[in-house]
Amino acid sequence: MIEMPPPDLQIRSVHERDQEFIDTLYRSTREDLLRLPMDSDFIDNLIRSQQQIHALGVQQNHPNAQTKILEFQSQALGRMVFEHTVGDIRLIDIAVLPGVQRQGLARYMVQYLQQMAETHQANLSLRVVKNNLKARQLYLSAGFQIVSEDALSEQMRWQAGITL
Repeated sequence: MIEMPPPDLQIRSVHERDQEFIDTLYRSTREDLLRLPMDSDFIDNLIRSQQQIHALGVQQNHPNAQTKILEFQSQALGRMVFEHTVGDIRLIDIAVLPGVQRQGLARYMVQYLQQMAETHQANLSLRVVKNNLKARQLYLSAGFQIVSEDALSEQMRWQAGITL
């Protein structure tokens, strides 16, 4: 199922030295805040606060969450956060640096989780905001199915052995 990655592409556990990369990556995902007509110091503090709130929410709602870093030739390019429980792997967050998006890196991380789900005979589930069209298309093209939705988001699930 997973295409063979280039030899220098790997997914590894997060290390303390990755914090600067994680901060930069989070900042790159907050275009909504970066566009605010405010002082840059205020924006920086707001983004840091939002990042802390996000991390606390993940910790409280997914106490067994794991963070993995995607790197190429020892350079961090992306990150994913997921929680593996009995029968389910929950993709909580996935992000790739803007300069390397649209090169299959997020798809590779999703395929990594699909392989893990297949190995553990588990479902792979996630929630995607409806207006995140790129992510939504990625998940649908990877075989995820919408299982429920509300006004803002869709719950999706991938099951091994089911093809569309």
